[in-house]
Amino acid sequence: MPRLGAKVCLLRCTLLSSLLLLLVCSIHETEQNSYCQQIITEKHLAELEELADTQMQHPGRISFKFINKMELNDSVCYVKAAFPLLGKILERTEFKENSSNAKKMQMVRRMYSHIDENVDPCIREEDDEERKLSQMCFEEFTTSPYEMLVLVKQFFQDINQLLQNQETFEKDCSQVYRRTCLGPRKAGSSPEQRRKEPAVREGRQEPLIYIMVASVVAILLAMGGLLFYKYKSRVLERPLEDGGCDPEEPERRVLQGARGCPELETQDL
Repeated sequence: MPRLGAKVCLLRCTLLSSLLLLLVCSIHETEQNSYCQQIITEKHLAELEELADTQMQHPGRISFKFINKMELNDSVCYVKAAFPLLGKILERTEFKENSSNAKKMQMVRRMYSHIDENVDPCIREEDDEERKLSQMCFEEFTTSPYEMLVLVKQFFQDINQLLQNQETFEKDCSQVYRRTCLGPRKAGSSPEQRRKEPAVREGRQEPLIYIMVASVVAILLAMGGLLFYKYKSRVLERPLEDGGCDPEEPERRVLQGARGCPELETQDL
């Protein structure tokens, strides 16, 4: 009996320890999710929108590396691959010191650092293989300052949506990067420029359409001319088949004698 009691006590202790461990993990995960969900607020997004609006009339162009979201077609892997690049964009975006825009940008930088400064980062860092493959997805974008800041705002919105859905970013994106990004990369452009590309391609196709139409018309005209020629040939041959006279062959008519043309014989009389 003492042995049985010791086993029961050990079993209870083991179960109790397991339950406590699960409870602690659950509390930690809840706290982590709560922390990550509160980093990006509507105020932050509104400040970013105002920051972009102040650059609408800026005539310059800016080049930077980023990820083509539509091409990657995976929201989690898109955020994981582009998150380090976003930090570089924020670092190089400067405004006049102590201006309202400078203060807004400083707030955005703090928000960005809070995402990654926790003991367990809200966005899990890529491992060596993922990082190497994700670099193959980098594209050179050239946009206006306004378009760049709009892209930054949209990226934070994507992050916030995933965090609100309690995304852990533990997905291994190696296969996604390998399938999508291996191969030669072309320079990226702004969303507005990408919308214009189909129109440009259509404009280039117009001369080809004209050439094709002209070729078809020429072929139809040639066929029509050939059919007309055949028709006229048959019309001209029909009197000869009916016993008619060919006025261009007088020598043959002399040799043939009475078999000549009736009209010529009447004239002789």
